[in-house]
Amino acid sequence: MTGRAGTRIRCLTILFLGLILTSTSPVWIHADTTPTGIFRITLMVPQPNQARQSWSLLVQSNLQALGIDAQRVVLDWPTIYDRALTPASDVLGRSYDNGGFDALFLGYALGIDADPWSYYHSTQYAPIGNNYYLWNNSQNDQLTTQIKGTIDKTQRLDLVKQWQALAYDQQPSATILYTKEIVAFDYTIPNAQYVFSTYHSPYWPPIEQLSMLGGSTTGSITLAQTAPAPSEGFNPTLSSSYYDQTVYGALFSALAQRNDTIFKNMIPQLATGWSVASDQKTWTVSLRPGVTWHDGVPFNATDVKFTFDALQDDSLAAYNEAFIKGIVGGKSDVTIVDPYTVKFTPPNPYAYFVENILTTPIIPAHVLSTVAYGNWRTNPFNTGIGGGPIGTGPYKFASYNATTETNHLTRNDNYFDFPENGKTALQSRGAFQVKDYYVKHIPSSDNAVTALKTGSVSVLDSQYSLETQTSFLATWPTSQWTSYDAFGVQELGFNMQHPIFGTGVNTPLGRSDPSKASLAAKYVRQAISLAIPRDLIIQQLLAGYGNPGITTPVVGDYRTGFAVTAGFNTALTPYSFNLTKSRQLLQAAGFFPATPPRIWETWGFAITVMLLATAVTLAALYMVEVRRNRVARSLPPTLPSSSPSSSSSVHA
Repeated sequence: MTGRAGTRIRCLTILFLGLILTSTSPVWIHADTTPTGIFRITLMVPQPNQARQSWSLLVQSNLQALGIDAQRVVLDWPTIYDRALTPASDVLGRSYDNGGFDALFLGYALGIDADPWSYYHSTQYAPIGNNYYLWNNSQNDQLTTQIKGTIDKTQRLDLVKQWQALAYDQQPSATILYTKEIVAFDYTIPNAQYVFSTYHSPYWPPIEQLSMLGGSTTGSITLAQTAPAPSEGFNPTLSSSYYDQTVYGALFSALAQRNDTIFKNMIPQLATGWSVASDQKTWTVSLRPGVTWHDGVPFNATDVKFTFDALQDDSLAAYNEAFIKGIVGGKSDVTIVDPYTVKFTPPNPYAYFVENILTTPIIPAHVLSTVAYGNWRTNPFNTGIGGGPIGTGPYKFASYNATTETNHLTRNDNYFDFPENGKTALQSRGAFQVKDYYVKHIPSSDNAVTALKTGSVSVLDSQYSLETQTSFLATWPTSQWTSYDAFGVQELGFNMQHPIFGTGVNTPLGRSDPSKASLAAKYVRQAISLAIPRDLIIQQLLAGYGNPGITTPVVGDYRTGFAVTAGFNTALTPYSFNLTKSRQLLQAAGFFPATPPRIWETWGFAITVMLLATAVTLAALYMVEVRRNRVARSLPPTLPSSSPSSSSSVHA
């Protein structure tokens, strides 16, 4: 078999899995021999990301091999939000059959600093916090509170390691992998390889950092992404969507900016500087004079106060309200000293105040103060229809075409100066040359690759899972794509209020001895985690791009000890794939799991599915070759593929 044929077969294998697993509407997928089950669990899978859909099938099959009635449903993002991420009060904590969720396959674009308080503390429940899984654990609350309040870095990172060991044991989410992303681009952006590897998410999009071929300052670029923007909207107080951020991230500025994702230095942006009092919790921020909003109105302290008041108002119900309120303390804790000075007086020290509070995008009081909070989501400022957002950032909103799902931004030639990344600093190093910036929704990775090859788009976002496009990467110039260890994760999160694997009250052990209900639930979560073939997923579905995950939000490579996120606990190793241990843990919880055939003892259904896919794609390849001899035909496009400021996550 030739190398080209081998590559073709591998690509078609992944293509086949994606085709059989992806749907444009909710689809139930389970084997014809689905067992009655020792208990029922519904695995909820967002539509984007073919690879994620493939590994969710592997997990489902392994759970069924254990005798669990594992169902799988593919849903669109609005439904995911309504059931799990921003549920109504009467849905919060309910199981899937009652309108909520059981377990959710989810991807995150994480913050740079390890702040598990914002993800897992019991005060951070959805829908106004990032504790989507509703984990309520006293030891977790104690450790995460200590982490956020410990100023000494050495002590804080030691606490992070302790917390990671706790989360590893408790498994509120089964972390599958830490992502290694790829961004591809055309020849018209000479510094793209450096920029996209240095300024990737959460510093995204770095359009102002780009140069154009020949030093042109009148050219344009089009970025293709796998999901539409607006998804939740362009108002950064309302959206946790990674895809919205590719637009609003270029429109708005913050008091402080992360200089890059390599050295991770913090630099003033709308602020000229800040200081903290000896109590380590009173912050005075000096604002930059002479900055104007895109409509020419001056920026001042009123805008800062307005932004943080809105974020803490219950009637707005911002996605990160619980986080902001939990750190800042309340509206009265943000005061205007003078037009260019703001004081924050939070109730407790916060170790990441600059990194996760001062990086909050600031919105204009003069535009939104007359709009009732209840109308913000439908206002043109958020929708981009009949108007658009107004910021202070390097690009201005021009238009949104709902038919083509394309956003148009244009360079803000009045962008203000500040060290490192202000207008003059950018221009002095040959950056800030893109005049028109377009963001276009192309759901299919095949169609996006074709668009890049034909020149109709300039950049393919990292969420296209280009590692699965092996033939493309083999032929595309190596100088026109880049790969990096991302601040990202893919995981299976559990509803920690579910009576089987959340609270454990309906497990056999929990019913016989209520004092051991939570222990039984932990056994079940650990058993499910052991049924995830992490290495197989990474090697076979992602061509090796990724590292087996341990916990969220701490990211690193356990093999090399490289900590992408400071505080990564190198003493921990990912849960191995072991159905024997899974069965033992289920038995400890009082269940009587099935004993699968020997072929599943080590690899579960994973090998079976991969072999089946390979056999079918070999037949498909043969048919393609036969038909090619008769008439030229093209392969059908694949279905949608994949792909979230403050420490809050954005979802992919």
